Amino acid sequence: MTRRCLLMGSGGNRGAWYAGFLEPLQAVGIRFELLCGVSAGGIAAAWFAAGDPEAFYDSWRQADRWRIALHPWLARGRRRTVDMLIQSITLRTMDRSAVLKAPEQVLVTASRIVGGSALRPRLRRQLLNVGEAGDEARLGLMLRATAFIPWVNGLKAAVHIDGNRYLDGGLTGRVPLGIIPEDRFDEIWVAACSPNGRAELRCQLNSWTRPERLIVVTPSEPLPVGRWTMEWTRVRRAINLGRRDMERAIQAAGRTHGNVIIGDEGFPPFSQEETEL
Repeated sequence: MTRRCLLMGSGGNRGAWYAGFLEPLQAVGIRFELLCGVSAGGIAAAWFAAGDPEAFYDSWRQADRWRIALHPWLARGRRRTVDMLIQSITLRTMDRSAVLKAPEQVLVTASRIVGGSALRPRLRRQLLNVGEAGDEARLGLMLRATAFIPWVNGLKAAVHIDGNRYLDGGLTGRVPLGIIPEDRFDEIWVAACSPNGRAELRCQLNSWTRPERLIVVTPSEPLPVGRWTMEWTRVRRAINLGRRDMERAIQAAGRTHGNVIIGDEGFPPFSQEETEL
C-alpha cells in the first residue's frame, strides 16, 4: 500500500483553489496518511479530514456577502476580519467532530510568539496536532491560529492556546515541505497557490535529494482570486481550476512512476520526461 501525505501552503483566499482538490481525490479513492497545511492550507487540511466537499464549497458561498476588513475597527456593515469569518463561517459549517475522528493525521502550522515586541514579534514555527485537540473548541483555536494574520486582527492580538500566543503559520514558512521526516512516506503530494508560496517551494526543491516520489501541484493558469477576494463568482472559478489541476495530477501520477508537476514550469529536480505541464 502506497503511503502518502498531502501538504498545502498558505495563500489567503487563493486557498479556495484547494477546495477543488477533494472531490477528484475521493472519486479515485486516493487517501493520505497525513494532511498538513499552513494558514489557508491548514484550514483546507481540516476540511479534507472532514471529508465533505459540498460543505467546503458552501463555506465559500456563505462568505460571498462579506468583504475583508483590514482591522477590527473597520469591521462594520459588510466587512469582517478574516478571523471573524473563520469563527462565524468555517467553524460553524465544518463538521469538527468528523475532523477529530478522522483516520488521517492532521497537522497545521502556526507561528508561536517567543519574544520581541508587538510590532516585531520573534516567532518560531509550531506544529499543532489536530488529533490531540480533544474537543471542538480547541480544534477551533488551532484553525484560527494557523490563519491568524497579525496586525489585521489587531496590533497585539493573537490566538492563545495553553498559555502560548500564536500568529499565522505563513510567517515562519509558507509551504510545510521541510517538516516531513524521511522514510515515512512513499509519495509526497505538495501544493502551493500563492506566488510567494510557489517561490518558496522552488527554493526547497533546489536542494531536494530525498528518494520519495513528489507530486507537485500549482495553479495551471493565473488564479481569478487574490489574497482578499470574496466574490463567489471568482472563488467558484478558482475552485473549478483546482478541480481540473488535481484531476490532471491524478492522471499524470497514474501514467508514470516518476515525479510529476502540474502547473508552473521549472521546478527542480524534475526531468522533462517526468514533467506534466
